[in-house]
Amino acid sequence: MTGTGSATSGADLVVEQKDRVRILTLSRPDTHNAISFKLACAVAEAVEAAGADDATRVVVIRGAGRSFSAGYDLGTGSYGSRSVEENAKYLREMSRQWERVYYCPIPVIAQVHGYCLAGGTDLAGHCDITMVADDATIGFPAVRSLGVALTQMWVYHVGPQWAKRLLLTGDTMTGKLAARIGFALDSVPAADLGDEVMALARRMSMVEREMLVGNKHVINHGIDLMGREALQDLAAEQDALAHETPPARAFAAMIHRDGLRAALRARDEPFGDSRLDVHGE
Repeated sequence: MTGTGSATSGADLVVEQKDRVRILTLSRPDTHNAISFKLACAVAEAVEAAGADDATRVVVIRGAGRSFSAGYDLGTGSYGSRSVEENAKYLREMSRQWERVYYCPIPVIAQVHGYCLAGGTDLAGHCDITMVADDATIGFPAVRSLGVALTQMWVYHVGPQWAKRLLLTGDTMTGKLAARIGFALDSVPAADLGDEVMALARRMSMVEREMLVGNKHVINHGIDLMGREALQDLAAEQDALAHETPPARAFAAMIHRDGLRAALRARDEPFGDSRLDVHGE
């Protein structure tokens, strides 16, 4: 798709072109853009299409409604119904969709507002740059009951101590803190986020495509030399095994019995207000 202002729309993903910038909007606002496998594949395919289009130099991924994405879709009834082998295969396939985003030859920017949880952080973590709203809520609370963070990009963005601080508690953080510790490049007031992201995207799009491709490739190769792919495969295996533990099975049963919202409330209420701000409080 080319053009200065063209757009196409699917059930869960809206694709727009503004000059040299391709904008992908997750479009499941009623679920805070919960990520199903179908949506993950649609995002990966759209990113790859943008990467193959010579007229496009930058991709922006954002969410419709109140959030970027509140995480993986657990409301489909499939959670807890697979064998370990089936689950490990499924998790590896989900992880591969984000790798398709990571390997896009041109820059990909995540525009994060509202909730960016669990699977939302997996998607944002595979983008080249993440820009966040100051008041965004970012984290992986699913580690409290659902296993291991699937793609483990945390350690590359925030370092091992902050990765442990967040993934060993399931606590979340504000956009301001996310920018301070390196999960995001910068945080800005929510009302300014779209303009700030587009200003950066347009600035990048002024660079010749060949230069963008070459420089991104070198930087990503540096991350790969630090073991990214092997770590993700290990995380998928550990996540599949964790789903078979008594706490995870009990949580899956609670989802089926009481509904997702009630299960999440019962899990998270003991932690109180666990969102960390710039002062670590």
